[in-house]
Amino acid sequence: MDSFSLILLTKNTSALPIIGPIWNLIVSVLGLIMNTIYRSLEYVGIGNIGLAIIIFTIVMRIILFPTSFRQQKSSRMMQLMQPEMKAIQEKYKNKTDNASMMAQQEEMKALYEKYGTSMTSGCLPLLLQMPVIFALYRIIMNIPAYVPSVYTIYENVLNAIGGSSAAQKLVDFGTNNNLESILKQLHYLGTTSTDYTSDQISNLIIDFLYKLDPSQWSNLASIFPEASSKIEIAASEAARINNFLGINLSTAPSSMGLIPNVYWIIPILAGLFQYLSSKLMTNANQAMADGNDQSAQMMKSMNLMMPLMSVWFCFTFASGIGLYWCASSGVMILQQLLLNKYFSGISDKEMIEKSLARANAKRAKKGLAPIDEKSVEKRIIAAKEKAEASENNRLELIAKQSVKTKESTDYYNQNAKPGSLASKANMVQLYNDRNEKKNK
Repeated sequence: MDSFSLILLTKNTSALPIIGPIWNLIVSVLGLIMNTIYRSLEYVGIGNIGLAIIIFTIVMRIILFPTSFRQQKSSRMMQLMQPEMKAIQEKYKNKTDNASMMAQQEEMKALYEKYGTSMTSGCLPLLLQMPVIFALYRIIMNIPAYVPSVYTIYENVLNAIGGSSAAQKLVDFGTNNNLESILKQLHYLGTTSTDYTSDQISNLIIDFLYKLDPSQWSNLASIFPEASSKIEIAASEAARINNFLGINLSTAPSSMGLIPNVYWIIPILAGLFQYLSSKLMTNANQAMADGNDQSAQMMKSMNLMMPLMSVWFCFTFASGIGLYWCASSGVMILQQLLLNKYFSGISDKEMIEKSLARANAKRAKKGLAPIDEKSVEKRIIAAKEKAEASENNRLELIAKQSVKTKESTDYYNQNAKPGSLASKANMVQLYNDRNEKKNK
């Protein structure tokens, strides 16, 4: 079976599910980038997964930079719009009738047009980033699926221990070596179902072997003594490509115990970088950070929680994932510094003018009239007048109903003390008299 077929099988039988052809395409393209980087490093004699992860992360962050730029620009526009948005929200605060809600929506839409932006401009960059970011994790967690030369290292062990027939023995080995969570992710190497082919089981085994740390490799040799020489060679190769500044990237810091050691560097750096990144983003969105509304409070909470989550995440998972997390946060810090410097050199007026110019260029392509402040103001005034007219009609109907109710009450309560038994009897009598007259 050729290497490309093996890679596809490994993708389809790995811990994370494939969620459609678009996702599969994204992962495959990014996998080719990762393979190109690793092969280039091998070509110059420094084939190393840690270095490949760092370069891969830098490349991907450069590719995603336009979406980060758009998100930052959208955040800046939201800051400029914030006072007017709050004024509109305050004006319609306690009005829940349909006309008022429609008027509020119309005013908000006009406000976005006034600044040359849209309600979805801040969400779109995030939506574009999310599938790519998830795909990055997918690749980092399962490098053999995308780098054939790394796959070969573990394939040699697979063949030496008997291929797919060794699955149950490996499950027992994993259970005895605290690898239950990994086995669960890998569907217990296909031993709990008859739906897996031998090729799929073989690739699940390779996924499993890739996650073993040096001490577990030593234990594996005692389980398969007939393949001990192949296992020792693979363990040596795995240690070489996974070694990064004295840290084995297949080893989780948590497995090294609670006594401070070199493996703690990655979780600590991850938390520090995440804190700095959050701080820089908060400074870039100062209007939201200074607010007292729910979104501001949520941002403050996230700034505290995210660094702690980063530390725990990188402490628990293999150091390769933590290295990617650190590299990604480090590049994001540099990008945020550049973006903050760029946007600090643009005045609010210039920002709005550029945004309007881009919006009008798009409208011109669609044959629409350009947006100007007067047309927007007219729309806002029209929305206000519509809301006021609707409110006046509602109040008028209430007033008319009140008059009718009063007239009816006065009619039925005439010649009697209001609320008395006589008044109620009189109401019944008058009601009957009125109906009799109508029927004659």
